Amino acid sequence: MPSTSVPLARMLAVFLALMLAANAALAGLTLAYPDLPIPASMGAILAMVAALSAGQTGTKAVERRLVFKEKAVFAVLATALSLALSIAAYWVIFAYEGVPFTLENVVLLMTGDVVPAYEIRQILSWVLPVVLLVYLLVIYFGVGIGSRNQLKLQEKLAAKGR
Repeated sequence: MPSTSVPLARMLAVFLALMLAANAALAGLTLAYPDLPIPASMGAILAMVAALSAGQTGTKAVERRLVFKEKAVFAVLATALSLALSIAAYWVIFAYEGVPFTLENVVLLMTGDVVPAYEIRQILSWVLPVVLLVYLLVIYFGVGIGSRNQLKLQEKLAAKGR
């Protein structure tokens, strides 16, 4: 008998495991082929794929489509965890290289340009909320699409008698 509550912890574990595995593979690819251009949207693409899988996991457990609140809570938590893991990863990389973990150094790593801290803060005051909102929406819609696709698969399997 299916549960009535979504297994949020399991969905987050699936999401984070896929994000970590995909980012590790991407890092390996970047090390092996340093001149290979990686699109800036790769993070959103990886988040979408991980959210699709998490939506399928949640739907398998409850055997129904995820509702707005379940998808929204998952999207907020997955976005927050992804942000925390990204900051932690940069901190570890900087610590390993012996470089101070500052906003200027993060921007230098990402863009290759030296930008003063006051300019970075002005830019981040509007860029960061927009990026987080886009990421949140990508995860929200991804988990919803994953849920819908899992239900369609279950219906097809039921129609075949499996």
